[in-house]
Amino acid sequence: MYILKYLSISVAVILGFWTFSVMAHSGVENKAVMARMMAMKEIAASMKYIGKFRRGTEQFNIQELKENLEIIRYNASVTPQLFEIYAVDPLSEAATEIWETFDDFKNRAKVLESTAEKLVNSVENKEQLNEALKSLGSTCKSCHSKYRN
Repeated sequence: MYILKYLSISVAVILGFWTFSVMAHSGVENKAVMARMMAMKEIAASMKYIGKFRRGTEQFNIQELKENLEIIRYNASVTPQLFEIYAVDPLSEAATEIWETFDDFKNRAKVLESTAEKLVNSVENKEQLNEALKSLGSTCKSCHSKYRN
């Protein structure tokens, strides 16, 4: 069951990447840059969906919450690999400081990964969403403020 859960999440992520790559970011030709942009879009979409639970515009569902937290965790885990190669594109918001201080960038991605993993294992109800979103949001912001144009 555990393997089936992660297999279904992996399939969802891959389908998400494919769907976004077809529809979004037209004009980006570098595949490495496109993969990065898709990973960030997946994280943003999951954050937005979790936010709907908090605001009450989407009925709280613990399974969907955990699936979205797992999508964030997975994308954070692959982020360092996606940025290993220096590649830029005019449509990308990635700052060149990523490659100038790559160890710091990797550490920030690892913090997001561990934060999301902790939340997957600890959040059990809607009342815990505010703190969960604050925690995730602060890790996203710490990276975006330094490494996003």
